Amino acid sequence: MREILVPSEARDLTDFSSHTPRNNRRNLEDMPRITFQPSGIVIDVAANTTLLDAARLAGVEIDAPCGGKGTCGNCAVRIVSGQVLCESPGVLTEAEIARGFVPTCHTSMQDSDVVVEVPDQAGRFGGQFSDDDGTDLIDAALLPSSDDCRPLTEKMNISVPPPQMGDGLSDLDRLTRAMKQQLGKEDIIVPLAVIRSLADALRAASGDITVTLIAETASASDSRDIRRYKITAIEAKNGTGRHYGIAVDVGTTTVAVQLIDLSDMKVISTCTDYNSQLACGLDVISRIDYARRSDRREELRTRVLRTINRLIEQSAHHDQAGHSEIACAVVSGNTTMIHLLLGLNPEYIRLAPYTPTVLDVPCFIASEVGIAINPSAPVMISPAVGSYVGGDITAGILCTNLCLDSDEVCLFMDVGTNGEVVIGNRDFLLTCACSAGPAFEGGGIKCGMRAAHGAIEKVEVDPGTGLATCRTIGQVRPRGVCGSGMISLLAQLLEKGWIDAAGKLKHSAPSEAIQINGRQAAYTLVFAKESATGRSIVIDEHDIENIIRAKAALYAACALMLKQVDMEFDNLGKVYIAGGFGRFLDLDAATAIGLLPNLPRERFHFIGNASLAGSRMALVSEKHRERQRRHARRMTYLELTTDPSYMNEYTAALFLPHTNPEHFRRNHIK
Repeated sequence: MREILVPSEARDLTDFSSHTPRNNRRNLEDMPRITFQPSGIVIDVAANTTLLDAARLAGVEIDAPCGGKGTCGNCAVRIVSGQVLCESPGVLTEAEIARGFVPTCHTSMQDSDVVVEVPDQAGRFGGQFSDDDGTDLIDAALLPSSDDCRPLTEKMNISVPPPQMGDGLSDLDRLTRAMKQQLGKEDIIVPLAVIRSLADALRAASGDITVTLIAETASASDSRDIRRYKITAIEAKNGTGRHYGIAVDVGTTTVAVQLIDLSDMKVISTCTDYNSQLACGLDVISRIDYARRSDRREELRTRVLRTINRLIEQSAHHDQAGHSEIACAVVSGNTTMIHLLLGLNPEYIRLAPYTPTVLDVPCFIASEVGIAINPSAPVMISPAVGSYVGGDITAGILCTNLCLDSDEVCLFMDVGTNGEVVIGNRDFLLTCACSAGPAFEGGGIKCGMRAAHGAIEKVEVDPGTGLATCRTIGQVRPRGVCGSGMISLLAQLLEKGWIDAAGKLKHSAPSEAIQINGRQAAYTLVFAKESATGRSIVIDEHDIENIIRAKAALYAACALMLKQVDMEFDNLGKVYIAGGFGRFLDLDAATAIGLLPNLPRERFHFIGNASLAGSRMALVSEKHRERQRRHARRMTYLELTTDPSYMNEYTAALFLPHTNPEHFRRNHIK
């Protein structure tokens, strides 16, 4: 523990109150008060509460991309007045410490009132989100047809005979008899919540009611060849014309919700926003670290539910759909995100032998999960395959030829905070995941930001001067650089000769954009007078190294899987690239730095948010639900952390573009 500044003999405190007299506590029982500026939010907290926890309690958003480990410095605030205990300044510089900055994750309240100034959180708003799921990018032959339409829930209009004196039948008896006349001999399951509303519903509509059903397969021990139906809702009218479902993609960075009219499979609306868990960590490992405490685990669950439910509200508004009319949901996400959504402890996902609590999640109801639709609505969660290959991948491959009976070997890549890869055909499916880290999302880069307004997304470098010309999202003054901008920059610097294969800037090259500090060098993308923040946007060699590591992890995972089946990249028929990052990826730049293999461009297929599109397919089609379950069972999960050959592939890819650059030359593929 490093304690900085010692103003008291009794305890080690960092005192920033030289210009503001320390408050005299009204009595010893009073808790210290913290005021957050510029919002003016005030909260009383117990002594020894970290500033980060105090901010969470007050509803003040402070990003902690590293999950509170103190390794990023992004959660730093400036102490205006009061005394705090800083256990360690982490990565903060001496100059920042002298100005009063402390990392909130490792700084705690003492017995003094404190005023802190929270810097602007760059990239929090204005994300570059698509208003669709990329369905237009998917082969129409893979999409559900009208003949496939059998949604997760069905609605039936039932006419229930009125009660008769002396017939000995209850309301439930009359309902189940009427339903069996229409359905056949299938079993009917009626939950208590439905029974509670049954009497009033029957009498309000004189027996003319609508039931919402979910079909369930009879248990394996049941020898009868029947199906059974579970009633999830009952309406005192003919409500078959208002039948909605939602598809949800719970991503590490973004959450997307799609409202679907289940009567005709029509997409009503798609809404996307940042996952509010981002404030607690940029990647899954940081979230797992943050979730070690039960209260923080609950915070993460609450945060993602708040994002999902806000998007449901926005989606439903497009068709004036009431929450009770949304009858079912299909949710897809990586294994960690699903654990956090359900409030499960994710700790053992990252500890050998890497065992999650659940892979094939039972079908819950909305009230159990906390999703704001009909409380009895079934919520199907896409099955996961391994600790780092989740339901977002089993949903995503529904959008590719990997789910068809084809001999063609295809590769599926979901490029984002994590990199998941699937390779296969009708005979095999092999899958793995690599920790690409947050670099592709702008994390781990000093001037990095998410793909929001003001983020640099494309760069041109002058070969003579080394100066950059930048294009930003929204065509506004630059605030930082996102992942696609970093890839564009590295490709340009490499092509124009300003960095070498190891990612080192040319120290001897005379350029106003390159600054040398001992053995390290930095590159100025945008000078202070041209930026939106008044500060220069600078990328140093450590930032470049982060991108190289991320691209090496993804490429090495693909190369290793191909070796497992004795194939090379040339043998691939199609390469599918999914995810928000993949949608805006520049193929030439990605190939130039060695992120993607140099294959003919027609072999690459961008399919957008395949997790969301696949979730919608599973929502509306029993055929696609069964296809997803079948392929999830077929997948062989390769754990890279236990395969020593992965490190060899990874090390070979830690160069631009690779230790074997021949595979990335433009004329490599004829």
